[in-house]
Amino acid sequence: MILLIDCSKGLRLIIGNKQRIVANKSKPRLKKVSERLTVEIKILLDSIKKDYQNLSKIIVINGPGSFTGIRTGITAAKVLGLSLKLPVCGISLFELLRINYLKTKPKKNLKFFIKLNKYNYFTQNVNKSGKESEIILESFGVNLQYKSKEVDLVFLDNISVKNISRKVNDKEEIITINDLFNKTYRDLINLSEKKYIPSPIYVKTF
Repeated sequence: MILLIDCSKGLRLIIGNKQRIVANKSKPRLKKVSERLTVEIKILLDSIKKDYQNLSKIIVINGPGSFTGIRTGITAAKVLGLSLKLPVCGISLFELLRINYLKTKPKKNLKFFIKLNKYNYFTQNVNKSGKESEIILESFGVNLQYKSKEVDLVFLDNISVKNISRKVNDKEEIITINDLFNKTYRDLINLSEKKYIPSPIYVKTF
């Protein structure tokens, strides 16, 4: 079974087998994640009558998100991997978006948005060939406005369409983080530890 740790915003845990997700827990407003992480993992394992010894791989989300949260998740994943002698892989939320939308929107210019706070978004562009740009942090003021008829916009998780200007671009889609993990789950379980190294992603401010 695999364990996925996501501390990019609060805490999200997923446990799954080779076919599907069998248990998950989400606490997006959890404070002091570092103090609760191992406890929450044990509670989730207990809920499906499993133990650490049943795990075969650990995956950690390595960004973007809370600096402290990302570091906490990566450290915990590495410690667990070392103590249990398990492979540990790291992958970003943007990479998961890219994997998903290269399947559903091939040969499209895409711009991904992940909300940090009220006015600021982590963003990344992916061109028609699947090549991604650098991840940056952008500020859009009161209303997010992005003017381009050549780009499909994809927003991750709980961003209200009411807050998005639709005057120019009507090619907008919102995907929840739960849907993203479900749609890319088979890709997650097949990640290579040699390619997907659990190192934090640092984001420049634009």
